[in-house]
Formats: sequence, C-alpha cells, structure tokens
Amino acid sequence: MYAMRNRIAHGYFKVDFELVWKTIHEDLPELHQLISQLLTQYKA
Repeated sequence: MYAMRNRIAHGYFKVDFELVWKTIHEDLPELHQLISQLLTQYKA
C-alpha cells in the first residue's frame, strides 16, 4: 500500500492505470473483508 501510494503521488506521468484499476477492483475488496473480520473479532 505504501509503495503504491508513493508511486501514485510522486510518479506523475509514470502511473500504471491498469494496475491501479486492478488493485481497486480485485485487491481492495478482499482487504476490506479481512479488516472487517479483524475488527469484528476484536470488538467482542
């Protein structure tokens, strides 16, 4: 996450938009689900 943020913020015209799109649609939903599960476990 940190590396992607740096590439987007400082890469200017070198950003791979296909990779960003793939990350948004494939990786973030899975990450969201995992974080939600962790939060549910620790709230109990």
